[in-house]
Amino acid sequence: MLGLFIDLGILYSAKARLQAAVDGAALAAARALNLGSSTTLQAASAQQNAVSWFYANFPPGNWNTNNTVMNTSTVVVTDATAPAYLRQVTVTATTNVPAWFMQWLGFKFTTLAVTGTASRKDVVAMLVLDRSGSMCSINGAYPNQPCGANDGTPCAAMITAAKNFTGAFAEGRDQIGLLTFSDGYYLDQAPTTNFQTLLGYSNTDSSGNPQSGAGDIDNITCAGGTGTPAAISMAYNQLYQVAEPGAMNILMLETDGLPNTVLYNFYPTPSATRTTLALSANSNCQDAQGNTVASGQGWKTAASVPLWTTGISMNQPAAGFMGDVPNGAIGAFYTADPSQGPPYFNIVLFDPRQTSDTQGLNNAIFVSNAGPPHPGPAVGCVFTSPDDSNYSDFNWLPSQDVFGNQVAPANQYMPLALSTVNGVTVNNLTGNIATDWPNTHAAALNATDNAAYNARSNATLPVTVFVIGLGGNHGDPPDPILLQRMANDPYGDQFNVPPNPNYTYCSAEATCVYYPSQPQGQFIYAPSSAQLGEAFLAITSQILRLSH
Repeated sequence: MLGLFIDLGILYSAKARLQAAVDGAALAAARALNLGSSTTLQAASAQQNAVSWFYANFPPGNWNTNNTVMNTSTVVVTDATAPAYLRQVTVTATTNVPAWFMQWLGFKFTTLAVTGTASRKDVVAMLVLDRSGSMCSINGAYPNQPCGANDGTPCAAMITAAKNFTGAFAEGRDQIGLLTFSDGYYLDQAPTTNFQTLLGYSNTDSSGNPQSGAGDIDNITCAGGTGTPAAISMAYNQLYQVAEPGAMNILMLETDGLPNTVLYNFYPTPSATRTTLALSANSNCQDAQGNTVASGQGWKTAASVPLWTTGISMNQPAAGFMGDVPNGAIGAFYTADPSQGPPYFNIVLFDPRQTSDTQGLNNAIFVSNAGPPHPGPAVGCVFTSPDDSNYSDFNWLPSQDVFGNQVAPANQYMPLALSTVNGVTVNNLTGNIATDWPNTHAAALNATDNAAYNARSNATLPVTVFVIGLGGNHGDPPDPILLQRMANDPYGDQFNVPPNPNYTYCSAEATCVYYPSQPQGQFIYAPSSAQLGEAFLAITSQILRLSH
């Protein structure tokens, strides 16, 4: 009886050790499914990684075992056909555990066989990268724009970090797209399975050898303002169009400043809910027939609205997350950052859809008195104000941008003031939203916050939002409370530690709202571009962990 007790104890201990090694090998294999340019090569990398991990934890002779069988042939990678977004790794191992006392009864050994499995969801992600002018700053000096790869700027550090991000995911299975933004936005690439080929990447193979490829990420140039709300909405719309609710859907945002540009719709007649940016009675902006509001003849019908853009192609068909943004006088409303005023700069309005990855102001359709009007269809639209602090060419600030992002939603981050209280309902407020600088600035922050909220809370395709805030550049640094709200992350990160934390945790801030029923992402603050690579790596590791 004593011999049986001892031998069984050894047997169960050996089995526990063997099971742990197999389980670890399965997880390690699943994490290696990103290594390789095809699913076949990825499977080979996973098999080799599993073998290496197994024998690191269960070396030959462990617990005096012998005839251990675990090799690449016992590691099976299955690409599930239903649902198509899941890959599974199954690892099996066998070993002989010798008997110590029971061999006197003819039992020389016992064969153990164990199995471990791990699965990995496919990732569908949109990289949303801030290429505003402050990304060209070096040591806080005023940025020399434009800037880009290999020039020592934060923009160059972002390019390097973004390529490491794409290198961590599985070509041929995961789908990653890229949208870059400054004043306007540019869809570099919709989510695609050959993202490493098109976007570029950097990683190491299963033997530790460095690999890389050039692509759209290498061509990013930084200059201009920060149109974050439109960037978030357009990036989310790309995920919505892919329509894989069972995959891990991700928005990955990097930004170094405050949102300062919002995309509004100019409509000819007042709206009962103030959802448009209506021209005031003294505006000289001409409609499609050359008439102005000041003349009493212009902007009377929808047909008279000039097509400052030819329409923004959104989700097709119209029924969906956003549907189609209508044709019409749609322009990006730029407001100066706090450090730039007072006196505050006048607004710059332009076609936000860029045809190449260059600064948005090159595509301006009209500007304020900061410079001569650019040629284009918006004749007479030079919006000025006497004191550069109140945009008097507009009757009110709209309650939402063209994507439906609210500028004064419930649980708004930055309170807005009302110009007159006249019984008109604007979201959860009553009155007109004044068009002064504090409101236009607050509207940009609120619309950004609401864009992330809409993406997380969408019933058809809720996404997880990850955010990196980059500090140390020229101008106004990113707002950590706003970015924590966007990521729905109440806990802070590894760079924000005593005795000199960079910001207050969301959970300790009265203006920071956490929604436990919505996907929780992660916010990381990188104090300077030197830590940007670490921040991207931390986010990458978290995404890979959550996908298993």
